[in-house]
Amino acid sequence: MRFVLVSLLTYDLEIIRSNNRGRGYQNSRMQNKLIDFINRMASADSFDEKWNCLTDSLFDLGFNVVNYTVFPRPGSSENLQFIENFKNNWVEHYTAQEYGPEDALIPHVLNSDVPALMLSVDEQQPLKWSAKGMRLISEAKDAGMERAVGFSHKNSDGLIDGGIAIGTSLMSARDFRAFIENHIALLHAIYSIAYQNLHPECRQRTVAKSLRVSPRQYDLLMALWDGLSNKQIADRLRVSEVTVSFHLRELRKKIGCRQNREIIPRAYSLGLLGSLPKFIG
Repeated sequence: MRFVLVSLLTYDLEIIRSNNRGRGYQNSRMQNKLIDFINRMASADSFDEKWNCLTDSLFDLGFNVVNYTVFPRPGSSENLQFIENFKNNWVEHYTAQEYGPEDALIPHVLNSDVPALMLSVDEQQPLKWSAKGMRLISEAKDAGMERAVGFSHKNSDGLIDGGIAIGTSLMSARDFRAFIENHIALLHAIYSIAYQNLHPECRQRTVAKSLRVSPRQYDLLMALWDGLSNKQIADRLRVSEVTVSFHLRELRKKIGCRQNREIIPRAYSLGLLGSLPKFIG
């Protein structure tokens, strides 16, 4: 992990240097913030520690809201799942008002590698918003996101499987534009590193929820992941082999396969698992 982070640090610092060459002290200060973020992320153990590392680092830069989005189906905006630190129950309100189809940030990040910008409701928007979408922008200010920049990320198959909106109600229009113009590479570097650390577990949680995989079925899947036989799984979970067979049958139905030997490859392709174990040939 530390080797990967050092490699990312070298790469991302070069991006920032090339975008900010000649800016002296300000450039150095932003490089130090990136170094501090990487060191903190490398020492974080739990998911919550990593998430707090992301939100705290962005807050230090003047961004008070992070809306991390996971696409259960890569390349599709259906059934989006959110991890966020909005205030005033924004996500519940966003869902109740059915703002998803009106959110111009989502189709933009699904179809473009260019960062998406959302400005204050009284400013000229870079993206095209509907009347209802403009109401969304107006109400988002009360949740802490008066202005925002959005990024997407592609998986190994080249499909977008997640994104992030980094918002602020702390910056003026002038300060926000200046930050985006001068330090967009820093925000992208922070998000890219956070993605590598957060997204595997995000995907597992999201896919398990969307497929309605029960905690017991997930425990069984993890036992299969460890290469255990049905009898060994029964011993680990302290149930009968008949119960194991029942849960295997239900799990196969939910993830869409017919035979037990198909479960691990199928679960991996869906994002329920991390790196392939050594015994998978």
